[in-house]
Amino acid sequence: MERIVKTLRFPKILLEEIDVVLNKDNMNFTDFITIAAKSYLRALKFTEAVKESAGAWDLKDHPELQEGSDNYIRKIREGRGF
Repeated sequence: MERIVKTLRFPKILLEEIDVVLNKDNMNFTDFITIAAKSYLRALKFTEAVKESAGAWDLKDHPELQEGSDNYIRKIREGRGF
């Protein structure tokens, strides 16, 4: 993977907190920031996908969910002894 050097400015207190994690997990700063950025981007993509798919299920196609998915799951589990 190609790497590009960037200059970043962090609040001192944030860097102190990150240093604790780096020392505990024996990790370097670049790896930590890379993992954090990937995690953040993954969360953004997930949130966007959830927003885009809202309302994709139509209750007329799934009448069993009319009373909510929690109730439906409870009814199924009752029959299985859960």
